Amino acid sequence: MGKSKRRFAFVPVYTFFMILILSLTLSMSLADPLLRIEPGEVVAEPTVIANLPADTRPGERLTQEVGERWLTLALVNEDGMTGPAILGRYEHRDGTLRFTPRFALEHGKLYRARYFVDGREKAAVDHRVPARKITTQAEVTSVFPTGAEVPTNLLKFYVTFSKPMREGKEIFDHFQLLDADGKAIEDPWRRTELWNDDATRLTLWIHPGRIKQGIALRDEIGPVLEPRKTYTLVVSAKMLDGEGAQLVHAYRKEFRTIEPAKKPLKLDDWKLLPPKAGTMNALEVRFPQPLDLVLIQRCLKVVDADGKRVIGQVEIGKGELTWSFQPDQPWRKGTYQLQVDERLEDLAGNSILRPFDFDRLFPEIKDPKRELSFEP
Repeated sequence: MGKSKRRFAFVPVYTFFMILILSLTLSMSLADPLLRIEPGEVVAEPTVIANLPADTRPGERLTQEVGERWLTLALVNEDGMTGPAILGRYEHRDGTLRFTPRFALEHGKLYRARYFVDGREKAAVDHRVPARKITTQAEVTSVFPTGAEVPTNLLKFYVTFSKPMREGKEIFDHFQLLDADGKAIEDPWRRTELWNDDATRLTLWIHPGRIKQGIALRDEIGPVLEPRKTYTLVVSAKMLDGEGAQLVHAYRKEFRTIEPAKKPLKLDDWKLLPPKAGTMNALEVRFPQPLDLVLIQRCLKVVDADGKRVIGQVEIGKGELTWSFQPDQPWRKGTYQLQVDERLEDLAGNSILRPFDFDRLFPEIKDPKRELSFEP
């Protein structure tokens, strides 16, 4: 019985050492693999690393084309096939070739890294990005212009989201303009990205070549919008935020077109409602037509009789038809001026200098009125 016990006690110890040796051997074999993927500080931004043959340099200038001859990273679709190589930055360092994707990878998706030498695949590694933890999903919070009617030659929308969004030209595929029958308008957008600093507001331009008269694109395809018709702007729920998550839901804004706006802005058409002296009541300005939301905020200012800017808070009214200014200090008796920057535009891009659809028959206004005086 004693020998049996000793033998029984020895087996676990022997097994333990065998497992330890196998583990160490396996660890050593994986310590310097030919190809590996290392996670980054952000889980969806890994680095792909390939060990190069001794004394090998992929090229002095590691462009995307040169880098792809050695190393690629691509999305694997549901059929197990790899898509095109992802764009990114290649770097040669300490005998390794490193690749970092330009944009964060999509959570929950499978990617495949492939390493080539002399055009032949030497190694391949699959990498699945962990599913993103559920957080608050982004949604469209507002679309400007806010009014129910817009001129037929409307130039742009401002679409604001509750969170920073993923950038890239593919975003334009997530915006549609539908006619009254639900049919999508063909290729309406100028595919140039214009985001604010934190990527929460996109300026969505209707292609100017389909607005201006006499332009080939308008003549060939036709205008995007026609007068006295109903349209719907649709933002797809598949649009991704900066973390790779889809919107909470799709967004729809219905509007109706009226006759095109073709005249330059005239300050004499504006109506000022002066406040009372000694108060901090707001100065209100009323416009005969809606103005560009962002430009209203940038292009109007109030100065006192000494030419010093008055500091205060601005508020834009419903339909972008009013602008009100509340000073931080009470109004004094005397003359103030509302100054207007020439960059201010209405919804069709018309400014105080010229109409947007400018031609020789309507010369630029040489010295337009740029300010309006008022006394509290």
